[in-house]
Amino acid sequence: MKINEWTIDISENLKTYWDKDNNRLAVLTKDDDEIHLTLEFDEENNVVIHPRWNVNFILNGEKSIKITTNS
Repeated sequence: MKINEWTIDISENLKTYWDKDNNRLAVLTKDDDEIHLTLEFDEENNVVIHPRWNVNFILNGEKSIKITTNS
């Protein structure tokens, strides 16, 4: 997935919701029962990550993130 010049690779066992108006991405379980994290982009296109639980971040270079879970 490509958002604001960032490449975000999301694990298949997660579901995303993009709020374009507020530049926020929510990452939930496939069944929508738990929020794993939210990402938001500031005015300078920096990404701010708000993790909740059971989530891993892998930086794959400049402006590239991979998100997985422990399960």
